[in-house]
Amino acid sequence: TYAIALNSDEHEIIDIMLRQFDKKFTSKMYARAEELGYSIREIITVASLIEREAGNDEERAKIASVIYNRLEKGQRLQIDATVQYALGKTKERLYSKDLKVKSPYNTYLHDGLPPTPICSPSIASIKAALYPADTDYCYYVLKSKGSGAHNFAEDYDTFLEYKEEYIKSLD
Repeated sequence: TYAIALNSDEHEIIDIMLRQFDKKFTSKMYARAEELGYSIREIITVASLIEREAGNDEERAKIASVIYNRLEKGQRLQIDATVQYALGKTKERLYSKDLKVKSPYNTYLHDGLPPTPICSPSIASIKAALYPADTDYCYYVLKSKGSGAHNFAEDYDTFLEYKEEYIKSLD
């Protein structure tokens, strides 16, 4: 949250935001990002993905682990929140045509991280990006419509089972 005067120009607003970031992002966090081998921009981009995907604080580190595991394996991230960002709106359900939107933010079409963060992440998501859970998970899907909780899977077949459960919950 920022306190910004109504007559502030864009430079003043950016300065306020950067000062706030510097208050929250500690030297220990900078060191951890370097230890992980990621730039601060990349860490904040990962954190933004976590922010948009996580339905609760307990899952943030697991979602982070999925992102890093997929990046390490060279798998596309295929994160719905990036498609919604590319579409410019949040949809309860994405369809095949949505996943084809031409945008550098569409992680169904492009390898690696999107070019920039897709939102301003919370400190909880930044911490998850810096300290991901140690898992072999490469997939996750919502447990049921409106639950906010996810099922996590190490293999594609298990993911497909979880996905089918989720689809049934939509009816």
